[in-house]
Amino acid sequence: MDKFALSVCLIALVVPARAEFVLTGTYEGMYACDSTTNGVPSTWARPMSARIKQSGDRFQMDLAYTDKQEQAQGAESSLYEGQLALSADGSLMHGFFEACGGSFPSKEIARIFPSATGSTPFSMSITSVWVSDQVPGLPGLTTQVCMWSLTRTSTDVAQIRSCDTNTD
Repeated sequence: MDKFALSVCLIALVVPARAEFVLTGTYEGMYACDSTTNGVPSTWARPMSARIKQSGDRFQMDLAYTDKQEQAQGAESSLYEGQLALSADGSLMHGFFEACGGSFPSKEIARIFPSATGSTPFSMSITSVWVSDQVPGLPGLTTQVCMWSLTRTSTDVAQIRSCDTNTD
């Protein structure tokens, strides 16, 4: 073997392959919101859980929560679709997503702040803006700006309801 071939073999042994980050799993966390309904402001924080399934750079999320303003409804859910991006070296992940279904009609977009992909356990912070004029029991327009904090509790492949059918 010549010196060049030997050098290439040694470099291949020393340089680790770039690991692909996968968001898939089950998450637990909290959300804190500033909300206004018919001009009346309120603020609160509540626990939430999420199931996420990633395919390539796209993902789906099924979120479960109880909103303080809508406690009489009990547990609610929202479905999302989004896209992830990795830094060139794979050490940071960020993304965006939007609502595609849920307990009642609403519009929501959200941004995932850059998160270190090597952190154990993996966690992420998200900001969302949510709007609906069809919240059961709340007359008028409701707008919310929320901060989410989610930590992965399992990397098992999550069962996700389809946004197209809004069913399991």
